[in-house]
Amino acid sequence: MAHITIEIGSRALCMNTSIHVVSSDFGETSGGTLYLLHGAGDNASTWQRLTTIEMYAAQYGCTIIMPEANRSYYTDMEYGLNYFHYITQELPEICKSLLNLNPDPAKTYVAGLSMGGYGALKCGLTYPERYRKVVSLSGVTDIQTRLHDPHMPEGMIKEMKAVFGERLQVKADQDIYSLSAKLLEQGGPLPDILSCCGESDPFVDMNRQYAEYMQGTAYDFRYVETPGAHEWRFWEQHLRTMFDFLYNDNTIVE
Repeated sequence: MAHITIEIGSRALCMNTSIHVVSSDFGETSGGTLYLLHGAGDNASTWQRLTTIEMYAAQYGCTIIMPEANRSYYTDMEYGLNYFHYITQELPEICKSLLNLNPDPAKTYVAGLSMGGYGALKCGLTYPERYRKVVSLSGVTDIQTRLHDPHMPEGMIKEMKAVFGERLQVKADQDIYSLSAKLLEQGGPLPDILSCCGESDPFVDMNRQYAEYMQGTAYDFRYVETPGAHEWRFWEQHLRTMFDFLYNDNTIVE
């Protein structure tokens, strides 16, 4: 098992940034590449520190890329840095160059939790030709509802305005429903999607609503809801669900 921390200058971000990598057999992995995105309160190191993600990398023979995105919502910010461009354009090129990764889209996946679940869906629905499967754990599936949460703290509203603009207006390329519908209209390839959420999670209603919408479409969409909250115990439990979906013929183990 290899663990590498990369500190590198990003052209898209105009600053140095961190990338954490775990791999079962560095440079020659057969299980493909998983881009694993962190939540708003976390950073590039959190998945590795708080879960057994290395065990799954070893079991499935994959390389897992965990980039730093701060609190950007994986978006080219209105008043800030171009994180979506970095994650979808520059990061894969960095990893291909430095890590000798196989760029085969059939073996490339993207997943994340909370803010990272939103980011994973956004990546997969914007570039379905690059990511074969997408996993959202407790993800923000309705960004418009999230931005106008009446209970959102003032400090977070300020952050959201930096990302989405003073009026908190969501553009079509930032909205998961709009992106999902656009792909259906285009009639091209669709990524397979798994969404998991806990019954006590504050985002459970929006996840249920998105699942109801998606299950009536041509997407291969799976929704798993079990007891749990917006916490690491739930996300650790559903690492197994995620990897079963990615590697075991889409079998879901709850």
